[in-house]
This record gives sequence, structure tokens and C-alpha cells, in this order.
Amino acid sequence: MSPQQELFSQFRVALEKAFPDRVYDGDLPPEDTPYPFIYIGNTQDSASYQVKGGFFGRVNITIHAWTNNIRARGDFSSLLFGIRRIAQSIDASPSYGWCMSGGDEDILPDDTTSEPLMHGLVNCEYKYWRK
Repeated sequence: MSPQQELFSQFRVALEKAFPDRVYDGDLPPEDTPYPFIYIGNTQDSASYQVKGGFFGRVNITIHAWTNNIRARGDFSSLLFGIRRIAQSIDASPSYGWCMSGGDEDILPDDTTSEPLMHGLVNCEYKYWRK
């Protein structure tokens, strides 16, 4: 399995365990989905290379979250922090070792619906190596 798919799978399992029935990927959830919800977004695998028989590279993954309770920014921030804690805990998958080498959180206003939303982004960068 490719590094980015293994990381994606690790994230999905860990997020579903921490936030049951709140995690989506592929398509965004239906309009009647209750907030807050989490969406596993894009992944990018870059700079894979071999050195002395070792296989190394980097993967970036972006996790999105939305809430319609704009007066509870603290609760939403805690949810994003929980996602980042999960990200920091991922250190292995079946074929690769992982080290989170960077990450950030953003909270943005979102006016794409008739009610105001907050859109959170958790961007994570990992270094990996083949076991």
C-alpha cells in the first residue's frame, strides 16, 4: 500500500474511534448531517527516495471540520486540538514508521450555507520510512 494511503487509513481509524459517527471522507456528508463533523481531505506524498537501502519520504494530510455553533469557538478549538493530538500520536502503520514534522490549525469563517459556520483546518506533515 502507498504511504499516503496507509497514513489516511491510520487517521480514519483513530478519528472514528475518538469521534464516532462524525468522520467522513470521499464525498462531503449530506446536508442534514449534524454539526460538528470532520472530513478527511487531501493527502500529498512527495519526495520519496532511497538512501542506502532505506525508503524515505514526506506526506501531508489535511483534516477539515465544520461547526454551526459560532458562539462556541472554544469548544471548536478543543475539537481541532483533539484532531492534532491524534495526528501527533500516529507513529507507525503496517509498512511505515511516521514522525509528524509539522502541523498547524486554522479557524476560518464559512458563509457557504444560509447559516454562518466555522471551518477548521488541521494541516499535518509527516516524514516516513519503510519498515
